[in-house]
Amino acid sequence: MIVNIQKLNGLWHLIIGSCRIQTPFLETQQRERVVAYARRVYPGAKIFERD
Repeated sequence: MIVNIQKLNGLWHLIIGSCRIQTPFLETQQRERVVAYARRVYPGAKIFERD
């Protein structure tokens, strides 16, 4: 599974395939927290970060 992390509309989103999942993190929060969240929610997934 591949998970892309991207900032959209002031929030961080996880993009998995064609699904966009809004996270509880604001754009101003650190990317490391979002990556840790994605690893916890989707263990074993490959995490890619986009800007």
